[in-house]
Amino acid sequence: MFRRRWSGLPADPQFESDLTELGYFVNDVDEIRSLEDPDYYFKFFLTKNERWNERQRFAFNDAVGGIIKDRLAAEGLETVMLPLGQTDPSKPHIPICVSANLSKSSRVVLILGESVQAFGVLAQRVVGGSGGINKGSVVGFVKGLKTQKSSAADASAPGIIIANTGELFWWPEGHRGLTPSGRHAIPMASAVHYGRYFDPSKNTIPGQPTAAEHVRYIFDKVIPVLVPKNAKVDVIAVGDAADHAEQYLDNEGKWAKLGRRLNCLVNLGGYYDAARFKCEGFKTFMKHRARAYVMDDAPLNTPVAGPDSNPEITGSVAYGCPAYSAGPEAKLSELLLIEAKQAVLEFIQEVALAGSDYINPTFTIVSRGGDSDEEDTWAVGGGDEGGEGGGAAGVAPGEEDQQQQAEEALVVGMKKLEITEADK
Repeated sequence: MFRRRWSGLPADPQFESDLTELGYFVNDVDEIRSLEDPDYYFKFFLTKNERWNERQRFAFNDAVGGIIKDRLAAEGLETVMLPLGQTDPSKPHIPICVSANLSKSSRVVLILGESVQAFGVLAQRVVGGSGGINKGSVVGFVKGLKTQKSSAADASAPGIIIANTGELFWWPEGHRGLTPSGRHAIPMASAVHYGRYFDPSKNTIPGQPTAAEHVRYIFDKVIPVLVPKNAKVDVIAVGDAADHAEQYLDNEGKWAKLGRRLNCLVNLGGYYDAARFKCEGFKTFMKHRARAYVMDDAPLNTPVAGPDSNPEITGSVAYGCPAYSAGPEAKLSELLLIEAKQAVLEFIQEVALAGSDYINPTFTIVSRGGDSDEEDTWAVGGGDEGGEGGGAAGVAPGEEDQQQQAEEALVVGMKKLEITEADK
């Protein structure tokens, strides 16, 4: 009779969390390349064994994460452990980054990333591939924020808060949180062990077991404590974090406390439908001072839908705010902020400089083809007086205003753009 001992199982592979040890370096255009052949990026399929490949990627991501944190520190950002008041790094906590000027800022930008990404990472495929570390992480966005003004009256750069919606699985041995995929790549007793069992009592961070609860904690605890009372807050939310943020804000009680502090909101890949809006104040805010960036083949910053959606582009989803194309290269939600970075920076700066006078611009959406020649016109600055803030969704301008509307409107590209004689 044969008997296999535990000691006879193959050992779990070990890799150093160091780029050089892994065989990589950062070249002069900030891309990670192979030391053996600089023409190649990160190679996941190191062997035919999946466990070896996953363990190598874990070490690689860990090394890159360290570089991102070092670069954020070089930009003047400091680490704060949540829950607030936690000072022991060996105890369950989740790190976020805040700028050194946060306590004195008149404007603060809150960045909420996707819950599948490691801290500071927007897209691993860009960080470890074409584009490089700064482009594929929030580092590039932070650099852009540091060149902005807080308002027309305050020339200093805005404060910054970078949340951490992804690393919510507490790893006791590693004294840190892990992403949903990273938790399965940590060291095991052997290379053939199935995985790590989730124990809520050991692997949960207090008060933040999910991404939604982490977003809630940021709004309920971090902003009231760390952000000056009179400071305005810009919210930049990617993927499911955008859904969590909008769902949190779409509440009469929460909006009464926080609504006056919000400056603007940018939704990049969220799908919280305006049909679900319950809070009138939040609904008005979204229509007047929010913007969504979606996946579309139109050039960057092309308007593709009004607050009530455009079935050709956004399907049945109504964002409750104007939607713009993130550019033809943004094929995944994780690429939206990367490709639309400059447009997002310009938008939030425009809102900050205009202050309370800002209101989303008027534009006309022209059908790209098909059986219907109808245009979807959405105007914020005019319309029925009974509309919220003087605006109205789906209200066509008067006949006498159509010529000026056509001259000033931003129009989605058609197969062949035409302005009909009637429009003229």
